[in-house]
Amino acid sequence: MRLNVMVCIVGFIVSGCAFSDTAKIEALVLDEITGEPLHDVEVIGSFSVNHGWRAWKGYSGPNVSSNRTDKSGRCRLSNETNRGEAGCYVRNAPDGYYDNSCGGGYTFKHKDIFGVWQPDNLVVTLRVQRIVHPIPLFVKKVGQYGHDESSEDLFTKSEGVLHFDLMKGEWLPPIGKGEVADVEFKRLPREDFGEDFNGAGVKGRSYKDSMLVRFIGADNGLVEVATSASSKLKIRSAPLEGYTSEYLCWNGPGKALKWGESYDKNRCFCFRIRTQRDEEGKVVEAYYGKIYGDIRLLATVSPHVPVASVRFTYYLNPKNLDRNLEWNKQNLCDDPFYPRSKDWRACESFGRDMAP
Repeated sequence: MRLNVMVCIVGFIVSGCAFSDTAKIEALVLDEITGEPLHDVEVIGSFSVNHGWRAWKGYSGPNVSSNRTDKSGRCRLSNETNRGEAGCYVRNAPDGYYDNSCGGGYTFKHKDIFGVWQPDNLVVTLRVQRIVHPIPLFVKKVGQYGHDESSEDLFTKSEGVLHFDLMKGEWLPPIGKGEVADVEFKRLPREDFGEDFNGAGVKGRSYKDSMLVRFIGADNGLVEVATSASSKLKIRSAPLEGYTSEYLCWNGPGKALKWGESYDKNRCFCFRIRTQRDEEGKVVEAYYGKIYGDIRLLATVSPHVPVASVRFTYYLNPKNLDRNLEWNKQNLCDDPFYPRSKDWRACESFGRDMAP
């Protein structure tokens, strides 16, 4: 009898605690550059909840907790989640730092017998980005925005090769009024893979379309830079080395004839143009910039042309040998859209989309 009572008590405790979904996070907030801990910074913890079929009743979103960092830059956050998913971020950065400059999501592996998500000693490091020296930049969006089609086939007008003047923000003739060819876009012949199933499961011809991007001139080129999706400022300055002159853009079958594309909206580059060296090989002239959101092929709707134009957003520092790319939101470009947009919605989203 006594044994049965003990079993019932233990069973009650275990089963009762099993419904408790407490997750714990310890946040550590540091200065991105110096690595010093930041005191009295508010950190928000978001703990995901799946309401299942009850969601239609209007249940609220995730459980939220907040705390402020101590002198060591740490604070603890906890709340309940039935999915084992949580995240945290800095709500209001201290003076001299970028707001909403860090954060991320995290997944717990399992729960212990007391219903606590493991690991319960998770330390999340949040590196807040310091405002160092923001400057005006030449910023431009090239191509049709808001959809994946161009209004015309630009390549046909220029015999399959387009040239762009990054300083003026113009295509070269016969498309625009640019003068110096900084970067070249070349439409490549379509590759035919024969009969295959496309992404919709319909059998038909399988093709791969490509465009070669080439930065013109010795020592000019672009280099991919690893960035965080949660960072407010993705690229602060351009590197001195590592630039390559060519980059291939494509879409169509990849490995095992599965459709894919080179485009990645989170991919970012730095580039260097108009590089000149003296007799001793020292760089005496060069201009640096960055590209946010990759370079994308644009097609036309009717008649269908798979590579008709190109889309990319770039930031350029027009000062010689200055690698600083921290933008202060002052645009040195008088006409930030090319081709020129008549859509007020595109203009409205410009500031938000272009924020570094």
